[in-house]
Amino acid sequence: MSVQKRKKNQYEMNKNYQKKRRQYVLEPGMTGFLCTCNFREKDCIRDAYKLLNEFADELYGSDEAKASEVKQESESDKPMSEDKDEDDISTALKKEIKDLKTVTEKSPTQKRFQVMDTGVKNVVFIKTCLSNPLELVTAIIKQLDSTKEQRTRFLLRLLPIEVVCKAYMNDIKSKADILFEKYFTQDPKTFSIVFNRHSNNSIERMKVIEELASIISEKNPGNKADLKNPEVAVVVEVIRGNCLISIAPNYFKYKKYNLLELCNLKEKDDKIEGKDENKQEKDDKEDKVEEKQEETNEEKQEEKKPNKELQVQKDAKDNNKQTEPFKQISAADDKNSKEEKQILEEHESSP
Repeated sequence: MSVQKRKKNQYEMNKNYQKKRRQYVLEPGMTGFLCTCNFREKDCIRDAYKLLNEFADELYGSDEAKASEVKQESESDKPMSEDKDEDDISTALKKEIKDLKTVTEKSPTQKRFQVMDTGVKNVVFIKTCLSNPLELVTAIIKQLDSTKEQRTRFLLRLLPIEVVCKAYMNDIKSKADILFEKYFTQDPKTFSIVFNRHSNNSIERMKVIEELASIISEKNPGNKADLKNPEVAVVVEVIRGNCLISIAPNYFKYKKYNLLELCNLKEKDDKIEGKDENKQEKDDKEDKVEEKQEETNEEKQEEKKPNKELQVQKDAKDNNKQTEPFKQISAADDKNSKEEKQILEEHESSP
């Protein structure tokens, strides 16, 4: 019996775990934020929560303050008889414990930000109950671009996702048609379509881009494509069986919403200037070294000239030394020939 009970308990635990896990999986109909990282997903989630909560509290007020206001309103609506009954200490403690549990055990729909499993590494989706995630992201991006203060370490890109649907062409077209009514109907704008996919090879990239471009041009004939510097970029992220669509103004101006690149612009400019200065210094040093080498070469050449003259004189002396014995022999021969001539002349003169 004990073994059967254990199996039954394990089965119920696994069943409850599967139910909880289904609540935290990316599904169509959600809105939120797409985050990318490099292998440190937990740290990326922590950075994203911290950044989003900080700016959301500035824009919309803190979530805890709103919960306390709702709680006070509910307590004020209660009748007096219940207030008298709650004077007991035990009931008050139970109520506090229950309130704490309700705050900590909120469902994903009640929480302002909740991580959802995408099934792809280094890609994180944070669901939100906010009506306009683009407003929050633009506030973050503009402040980081103006201050250049790095607020995250592991969170790379932060995209506002306004549509999540199934990765089928008909669903994408229908959802995009509704979304583009909000952004492309009034004033003519330049646009570009950015397509990325993760763990999905069934949908064609060019087909999606052509269909979405035709929908945008139908909304307003003045809308024109600009791939280098568009006013609005439509970012399509296909993750397994889901398609996420984001509207990103000034997408390339803000470095594709990469928070680290936005903050490192000044450092990069300083590095580039430093490199240019170092190059100039190196060039100056090389020029000085070349000039010194030329001067030393000239000095060596000048030193070589008298050396050559000395060598010629030495060679002449050596030649003289070699020819001196022959000269002495020739002088002796001349003396002998003169003496022989004198002797012959003396014999001839005698009778």
